[in-house]
Amino acid sequence: MLCSLVVYSFGKTPVSIEAENIYRENDGKIIAIGDVVVKYKNETLKADKIIYDQLQKKIYLYGHIRVKTPKYDLTGTEGWIDEKGYYGEFKNVKGVIDGRYYIKAERVKKEKNKYHFYNGEFSTCSFDNYDWYFKTKKGILIEKKEIVFYNISLRFCKIPVFFSPYFSYPATSRKTGLLFPEIGNDSYNDFKIIQPFFLVLTRHSDMTFTFDYRNQQGKGLDIQYRNRFSSDEFYTGDFIVFNENDPDGKWWQGRKGKKLRNRWRVHGKLYKQWNDFDIYFKYDIPSDPYFFEDIYNSTDLRYKAYTKTQLIALMDKRNYTVELNFDFLYDLSRISNEETLQRLPEFRFYLKKRKPFENIPFYFDFLSVNTNFYREEGVSGIRSDNTLNLQLYNNFRSFSNTLSFSPRATWYMLSEKVNGNKNPTRNIFKIEDRIRHLSSKEYEKFTHSIIPEIKIYHVSKVNQEKLPYFDREDRVKDAKDIDFSLYNILSFKDTQDFLSWEISTGYTLNNYYYLGNNRLDGHRKPLRNKIYFSINGYSGENTLYYDFYFNQIVRSISSISIPVTSWLRYSVSHSFDKGLFEGSQSTNQVNQTLSLTLKNIIISGSILNNIRDGYVQRKSLKFTLDRKCWRLRVDYREDFNKDTGKTFSSVYVYINILRTDIKLPFVSREL
Repeated sequence: MLCSLVVYSFGKTPVSIEAENIYRENDGKIIAIGDVVVKYKNETLKADKIIYDQLQKKIYLYGHIRVKTPKYDLTGTEGWIDEKGYYGEFKNVKGVIDGRYYIKAERVKKEKNKYHFYNGEFSTCSFDNYDWYFKTKKGILIEKKEIVFYNISLRFCKIPVFFSPYFSYPATSRKTGLLFPEIGNDSYNDFKIIQPFFLVLTRHSDMTFTFDYRNQQGKGLDIQYRNRFSSDEFYTGDFIVFNENDPDGKWWQGRKGKKLRNRWRVHGKLYKQWNDFDIYFKYDIPSDPYFFEDIYNSTDLRYKAYTKTQLIALMDKRNYTVELNFDFLYDLSRISNEETLQRLPEFRFYLKKRKPFENIPFYFDFLSVNTNFYREEGVSGIRSDNTLNLQLYNNFRSFSNTLSFSPRATWYMLSEKVNGNKNPTRNIFKIEDRIRHLSSKEYEKFTHSIIPEIKIYHVSKVNQEKLPYFDREDRVKDAKDIDFSLYNILSFKDTQDFLSWEISTGYTLNNYYYLGNNRLDGHRKPLRNKIYFSINGYSGENTLYYDFYFNQIVRSISSISIPVTSWLRYSVSHSFDKGLFEGSQSTNQVNQTLSLTLKNIIISGSILNNIRDGYVQRKSLKFTLDRKCWRLRVDYREDFNKDTGKTFSSVYVYINILRTDIKLPFVSREL
């Protein structure tokens, strides 16, 4: 039978004691024996025997003891703690401090926010995967500051791998110090190492310095600065410089343009808000068009076609939006950037959709886009493109109808005459009527929705060949078309599973129609079939076009992901185009991916096959061992460039023992 007692400690804090036997001695000590549980404030003490000395304001614990507080949870054989929890000492300790530091020690002594532990082991790995740990004669953990070790050995599965008379480690969620490196090699280098150093500046800002060494290419430094002004406002800036050992390295072979020894890149982002006014600034400028291919050669960045520097100033009011946009592109596919088209600047004014009459479902909105197109070589000029949208909505039971009329006027002011005209204009209009019917039927496990749709639209035809060509908005495609679509949607109950099937075709009153940018002859438009689903872990999609003129499938994009087992997933995607249309190129390639997950091991591999030309374009293999408190990753990648006939391969190894990943800055401005 358990006894219970409530007494009051220093500060009138109630202390609850439960045990098989409780009694008070003449000197005022309270002694509890047998399955003792003491609770006070947010702390719980358990032991075979507890002596509560009210005069000394200490609690002594004996036997199978456990001390659990919001800051630590320790077990042992003997110890004491004061009423306030500031001071204490425990023997033969095993437990966790601050929710993430796992300790085994002969003795632990607590002094406010300091924990002294002797002849012990320390790790950020929990006891069920105590792989990496420090064995030390003495250590001091200072909450939210640092951990100091004396005479330590770093051990992996009990095997010593590193010794030191002294070692310190920051005990904060954002730690200043060396992050773990990436080590590897590639087709250009026998040895590569990337070593980052993370520097905490304030609670809302930090920096990373990353040293990049490659035994053949050279060495570089990446300096990144981050500042989070609020939860939505931020700035990140990055400066990268790389000094090459040999300007005649094999990566330069077959290239045009000047070879560089010193290469660099500056890039960053800024987002700032003031009430209804936002500014977004993004910049990205490399030293040369080959920078991404050479410096980021083991990532997808090596295929980057261009960089964009952009400034957007946006004012969003209740009835309208005003936007000023500067766009500068750096074309990485060309040696010279002189012919690259820039938007410097672009001014947009949008009058938001409004309903002028309360009882009539009539709406209108207006968009004006005014762009200054600039390039060093070629035609430049200003284009003012203005569109008024008028819409009338009607609903009758399960039918809905949307009728719209959109006149559009475009004016140009050019730097030079195009087809004998320096200030051409264009006036067109579009009429569209869209009719839909919605019917749904409830079943036990899903809801089936059927939506047939008819869209009739007419875009007036005008002569646009005398206009300059800055982008696709300079060539609006005329149409006299009727499109037919049928949607079938299955929405499964109590899950996120679904299946969507769309089939559509059309007829044109002209003797031609457009598929993308391609003009095709005939009245019957291709049949478009699209399926998109996610059911019981299976997911996939397929979009194909069947052309009635060629009587065959001319274009198809497909992908499917299959959970073979609970730990094995197979995915395949296929891209196919017959290239029968003018301006289109034939493609036929398959990408296959296999992912295996067994407990904390993840293995994924992929192969991209170019079936049309009969070669393997890309191979990749990634191995990850994630033990929660530490992680090992090995990446292998191989790319074949058909134009140059060269294969680029790389291998990277990354190990993170103490999970020293970069944490984003806190949004608080307090230090």
